[in-house]
Amino acid sequence: MLVKYQIFEQYLAIIDLALLIFKRIFMKKVLQRTFISASVLLATCSYAFESSISIQDLPVLKQEDQHSEASKRLVNLFTRSHYKANDFDNAFASQVFDRYLKQLDHYRVIFLQSDIDNFNKYVQTFRKDFTSGRLAPAYDIYTVGLQRRYERFAYALTLLDKEITFTGNDSYNFDTSESPWAENTEALNEIWRQKVKHEALNLKLTGKTWPEIQKLLRKRYEMAIKRLQQTQSEDVFQTLMNSYARSLEPHTSY
Repeated sequence: MLVKYQIFEQYLAIIDLALLIFKRIFMKKVLQRTFISASVLLATCSYAFESSISIQDLPVLKQEDQHSEASKRLVNLFTRSHYKANDFDNAFASQVFDRYLKQLDHYRVIFLQSDIDNFNKYVQTFRKDFTSGRLAPAYDIYTVGLQRRYERFAYALTLLDKEITFTGNDSYNFDTSESPWAENTEALNEIWRQKVKHEALNLKLTGKTWPEIQKLLRKRYEMAIKRLQQTQSEDVFQTLMNSYARSLEPHTSY
């Protein structure tokens, strides 16, 4: 009986040792997983308001072969057959150019004054380029607009890092279509700070809390960036042709 009892004690000791080893291994894995999960969570929080799409992910937009012939045919059709007679002279080309810029940035919250100054180099040859189907300048302008839009929405996302308060004396101008173009990025940032604050205030007035506002605005700006990534060359062509058609007559479109 004594021998059996000793064997039984040894058996229990082995079981205790096995359980101890199992607990140590198990706890080590749990701690590792917990540490990894916490690290991922912290990383997510740190970069929660940065876009998952980089500016390098934006599409490269170029004139497609069919666009040259299509633009020449449209000019010929409207010049000969539109009820409102019109010659595509330099004065009219300037109107098309201005309307194209307005289509891309009606409220002047995207482009900088330096961008507009740089675009002016295209004005002198715009009529000749357009009527001969050379649309590369329009694509260059659109590409800059695409990059500027990305920069604006990316900046808007950073404004969500901290809770927006409404204790100051800020004012927001809804219609900036006749305002001067922003001279620098700092001036544009201020316009967008007011814009984001205005959008946050509208949501707050509906009874939403800051976390809810934060989530909604983040989704809104992320979706805007995603749409930029989905832009196609045909979008540029349609915008340009509509600028031409509506310069001819406001109710005409491509």
